Amino acid sequence: MAAPIKYTAVGLFLAIIADLSGLVHLDDEFEGSRTLTLEHSFTIDGNAIFSKRGTVVIRSLKGNKAHFTPASDFTREDINLLKKASSQKGLYQLRVPVKEGSQQYVSTFIPACALYESSLNDQLTINFDQSGEVLGLSVVTTPGICVGLNVPASNFSDWKTTVEVMQTVSGPVPDTQTYIDKMNRDKVEKEKGGQNDNRSFFGKYVSCNFSFVYSCLSQSD
Repeated sequence: MAAPIKYTAVGLFLAIIADLSGLVHLDDEFEGSRTLTLEHSFTIDGNAIFSKRGTVVIRSLKGNKAHFTPASDFTREDINLLKKASSQKGLYQLRVPVKEGSQQYVSTFIPACALYESSLNDQLTINFDQSGEVLGLSVVTTPGICVGLNVPASNFSDWKTTVEVMQTVSGPVPDTQTYIDKMNRDKVEKEKGGQNDNRSFFGKYVSCNFSFVYSCLSQSD
């Protein structure tokens, strides 16, 4: 029979600290966890009609851990819309809310032909501020140029999407008050020192020579 476990005050304290350490590590590991709805539009002549493309799940901003989950398969209708937008030099537009549930969006776009010729191979980059709100969204495709390829429908079976997340870091704030205080001290010191001689070098030189000549004439008298 195993001996019963005895908890001393110190042992209990250490056990609590260990549990708290585990929680802190867990929070740090999944810091910034959230889900954003990604919407897209195959836009021709500036008429954007957005629909849900899928969701972006962010597990950690610091660890750059995020992945994209499509809402559904890329349908035959989607292929036709993309192909039409590509042939008519339309745009492929994306948008995400600044935070989940918000009606304010951050958007981006690329030529529709870039997505078409990449066979749905794209990379999303989402920038967040310090509070966790979305600041920017960008998308690039591989390849990123349009050369007029005719892509078979079988290439559009699924999205080949990667997601990168970044958080903006605040820079140092300039210490303007210290600079203003220094300017005020310099001004006071100048006022105490009296008027400065603001004459040019030539003015000072001529004045000095006149003084010398006058001194010599006085001595000769």
